[in-house]
Amino acid sequence: MPASLQSRFPHPNVRFSRHDQLVMIDIVNDFGSARLTPYGGTLLSYVPRGGVDTLWLSDTAVYDGSKPVRGGVPVCWPWFGAYDATAMGAHPSDKDKKGHGFARYEQWEIESVSDQPGGATQVVLCLSPNEAIARVWPYNFKLQLAVTLGEALHVELIGENLSDRDWNVSEALHTYFRVAEAEGLRLRGLEGIRYLDKLRDGAATQNSTLTITPPLDCVFLDHSGSVVIEDPGHGREIEMHKHNSHSTIVWNPGEQGAKAFADMPNDQYHAMLCVEAGNAFDNAYTLSAGASHRMAMTITTRAV
Repeated sequence: MPASLQSRFPHPNVRFSRHDQLVMIDIVNDFGSARLTPYGGTLLSYVPRGGVDTLWLSDTAVYDGSKPVRGGVPVCWPWFGAYDATAMGAHPSDKDKKGHGFARYEQWEIESVSDQPGGATQVVLCLSPNEAIARVWPYNFKLQLAVTLGEALHVELIGENLSDRDWNVSEALHTYFRVAEAEGLRLRGLEGIRYLDKLRDGAATQNSTLTITPPLDCVFLDHSGSVVIEDPGHGREIEMHKHNSHSTIVWNPGEQGAKAFADMPNDQYHAMLCVEAGNAFDNAYTLSAGASHRMAMTITTRAV
């Protein structure tokens, strides 16, 4: 399959390979490198030129297609978290709806590989209905993920409602950032923002710069600004800009939470922090019949 894909999508900056059972797409240009897989439409790596990987991948991640790859940027769509039946009305399929939607469990198609302005390289993946999806989401749609490697990494999620009824959508680009040490790490940009604490079932306002103390699972609402991860152990800051994202999710499972994941070593919660661009809970939106919605994030790094 990699050879046939290379023939269908010839490009000097893009190479196809296989890792275990999954196809890998590698982008390498003057700005660095990125890797993604059509399984789940998942971005797995982003290395800026001269830097270290910005994304975290579990050492025990599974690449056989039986479950989403632990790490990178899984796509949560068309619902975030547990499915809420009030979003579309109760349906017999509700009992089969997995957490964070179906997109991260499906095999996406490669739609295009192209040059972009300024020397950037773009790969677009596409997900359309299939028999398995129809069992839990019996509505026509098109979902695209556009990954553009340039001076920064730009990731855009485009959902289109091709059915004859409106939907309520919640979503996230569930980004696992690689950090030298999560405990005590500082995250700027959330000051003054109201959040829901999912571990403590409460709401509060972030009064100062957020200092990470795992475990942590918070959804910051009505937040469309940028966030900056201070990663002193790697001598850098990672900045995430957002577009059409009104929620920012911050998650780290902590020691006990990591033990619950067979595909995550117990101690690796120290090396990762999820900071996600999304539209969740109060920030879910109506996607009208025939309409589309674009949500994007741009990741940049700088030495400090």
